[in-house]
Amino acid sequence: MNIKKYITLVLLSAFALFSSCKDENADALIDELPLPAPFEEYLNLTLVSNQSLQFDNHLYLNDVGLRGIVVVKRGDNDYAAFERTCPYKPELDCSLISHVNLGTSGSYLECGCDEETSFYNDQGFPTSGPSPKRLRQYRTQLSGNTLIIDDTII
Repeated sequence: MNIKKYITLVLLSAFALFSSCKDENADALIDELPLPAPFEEYLNLTLVSNQSLQFDNHLYLNDVGLRGIVVVKRGDNDYAAFERTCPYKPELDCSLISHVNLGTSGSYLECGCDEETSFYNDQGFPTSGPSPKRLRQYRTQLSGNTLIIDDTII
């Protein structure tokens, strides 16, 4: 085999190898939202002000995150905190988590504007609608009766 054919074969093999390493679903996990101001919230779960988290399974905190966060109770001692700003068209004022339904008949978070509404499961993954991106999730930690939420993105 002459040198030109050998180099061509090596280059084509390298191109095929690197192009096959592309993650086809990488876009689904990456939001393009800016980072929020640093925050760390401590929620005493026994306080009356936090009872909606126990009975309605969710609580809105409007003074942290980009435009607030929603804390959801997914089960006993299982909590998650999501950015209220929707990853699909976040520049629109109406692009917020506006409704949360966490029940036995089905769980979802509703996000968006009128005909461009997206629905997400309680893990933050899109289940229907135009958004291909996951909701931004912040770290939560339960310590006794205190739920700690901070700006660490998970």
